[in-house]
Amino acid sequence: MSVAKDDKHGYSQPNRGGDPDYDCSSFVWAALRHAGFDVGSSPFNTDGMDSVLKAAGFERSDFRDVASLQAGDVVWADGHTEIYMGDGEFVGAHWDERHGVEGRTPGDQTGDEIGVTSTLNARYTRVYRAPASQGSQAVSGGTSDSGWDGMGAEQAKAAWFGGLAGPGNTCVSYPQGQCTWGACLRAYRLGWKHVGQYWGDGGMWASSAAAEGYRVTRTAPVPGAIVSFPPGVQGADPAAGHVAVVESVDASKGTFTISEMNAHGPVYTSRELPIAGGANFILPKDPIHGAGGGSSSAATCSAGDQDGEKASVEEAKRIAKRKMKDMGWDDGSQFECLDTIFTEESGWRWDATNPDSGAYGIPQSLPAEKMASAGQDWRTNAATQIDWGLKYIHDRYGTPCGAYAERRAKGWY
Repeated sequence: MSVAKDDKHGYSQPNRGGDPDYDCSSFVWAALRHAGFDVGSSPFNTDGMDSVLKAAGFERSDFRDVASLQAGDVVWADGHTEIYMGDGEFVGAHWDERHGVEGRTPGDQTGDEIGVTSTLNARYTRVYRAPASQGSQAVSGGTSDSGWDGMGAEQAKAAWFGGLAGPGNTCVSYPQGQCTWGACLRAYRLGWKHVGQYWGDGGMWASSAAAEGYRVTRTAPVPGAIVSFPPGVQGADPAAGHVAVVESVDASKGTFTISEMNAHGPVYTSRELPIAGGANFILPKDPIHGAGGGSSSAATCSAGDQDGEKASVEEAKRIAKRKMKDMGWDDGSQFECLDTIFTEESGWRWDATNPDSGAYGIPQSLPAEKMASAGQDWRTNAATQIDWGLKYIHDRYGTPCGAYAERRAKGWY
């Protein structure tokens, strides 16, 4: 979803590698790779993606109708492919600025070269669904953070984020006291490092998160997951739906307990609900405070983030290489560019401080507090600092080598 909204990325078949443009199949490849699926180190095309997806464990079936699709399904037609987001919407790369395939001008010139649509853009014949083993069972357990039940909106801001609406006021894009605002704040409190600022109404969060690479399930909640209720499901608003956070799961009973806001005004309250009730669970990528179990992706992120606490230079470089691979920057030249930038900026030291400007950390964020958007432990965690630095480079320059070229030209990046 973030790529679809970023007009720096457009459509081009000759230049489909994501720097900055994609075609339909390389866009799907990049989204799946970002979500953690093993789909190879270079983009597939529509002719060759069948074998790649099968090798990654995807189940292939015939396309019947939109109603039978699940969020995250890959749909295929001869010559075109997209990802289903849920709620009747698809995201994909469609055509260049002339409704052709050349993409002579980089970026999205029209606003719909890459985008979300509710129309079928091809006569789809196949559906590829992610392997059920990735989030197939509910995980019993609970979060360890207490005191939230009955807490009001202002109290939550003061107690958790020093009066701000999430780290760096990240949640201000949602109306204070609404379910979306409450879920955003609570998720960050429990350890999430990214919650989309524009994921829409509560019922839209599952499809928005799936488009950003998060795994969504209807059967396998874990403590700390975000739960999105489609309109009318389990008491959700009939038009906007609802969103909350999973505080505990009892797999033996088939139930989960949520923290939610705006069910009874701008205050957190709790409910126990059946798992098999039609809600969509967005699985966390980051370690959740006090939660037992979790998805395989959360366990992997947990190990990496723990390594990042006051990491040595070599540990920080290993973390960066892993995160760059997740972003599709796994060729050696991109790391060489990043290594040069961070070596010259900070020597890869998490506590590096510029005595003149106050720039801080491995990426030399200025002001330093900007890195709070990547995590509350930004002052001491190299992984969090690298997350912020890579996102900054991606959003501003496209690639580390793009940032390196700018730094060489201007002396800063």
